[in-house]
Amino acid sequence: MKEIDFLKDLVLKASKLITSDVVVKAKDDKGDLVTNFDYEIETFINGEIKKNYPNFDIVSEEFNTNEKLTDNCFTVDPIDGTINFAHGFPFYAIQVACVKNGETCAAVIYLPRFDELYWADETGCYLNDKKIHVNNFSPDKSLYVVEGRNNLPSLVRLDKIARHYRITYCSAINFAYIARGIFGGTIFRHENFWDYVPGQYLVKQAGGYIRDEDGCHIATNTKEFADLLYKYARSVQSDTVTATDINN
Repeated sequence: MKEIDFLKDLVLKASKLITSDVVVKAKDDKGDLVTNFDYEIETFINGEIKKNYPNFDIVSEEFNTNEKLTDNCFTVDPIDGTINFAHGFPFYAIQVACVKNGETCAAVIYLPRFDELYWADETGCYLNDKKIHVNNFSPDKSLYVVEGRNNLPSLVRLDKIARHYRITYCSAINFAYIARGIFGGTIFRHENFWDYVPGQYLVKQAGGYIRDEDGCHIATNTKEFADLLYKYARSVQSDTVTATDINN
């Protein structure tokens, strides 16, 4: 079975585990949440990977958090946007990617509430079975998202050159919407492989531009927009925000 066929089937089966019986728990003391379905879905996905690809490593949010990408591995995010999911807000997704011989070769992002299956392989990027592409909007006309710490001062700075921002709190949707041509760009400032590896591959295969540098994972419709996001949003990184951060 080709990796993309395996991933598509895997994610759709995993989504059927979700019912109305949601149990929400605090994941830490900073307001992060986890649900029973984060654990159930990841357990199912990881088990299927181990059966079908026993020689591949797994990097996943709940059970393999400290693992690093290897030449042959899968990244697994059972529910991206858990806080949205826990509150009944439909912006959440299941996302998985396959890295083979050191390169991402297949990725899937599924939005259960919208029944939208975004997937990509060597042939391109698709929404369900229709090929999709990034848009050609200029930065000042594009919708964009900044995810990660201190996104507000970054958005204030970006307002000088690109005013149309949205907040989803779901990186998978941000990347999928760039690939689809809805958003023009996003910057993701965490080092969680499961959050950005699938989406960046979708954007790349949809004709977009990817930039990765030290805690700064960008995907855009053009190189111009990627450079602007990096310039105006990358530098605001610390937990302490100052007037200089906002005004520079």
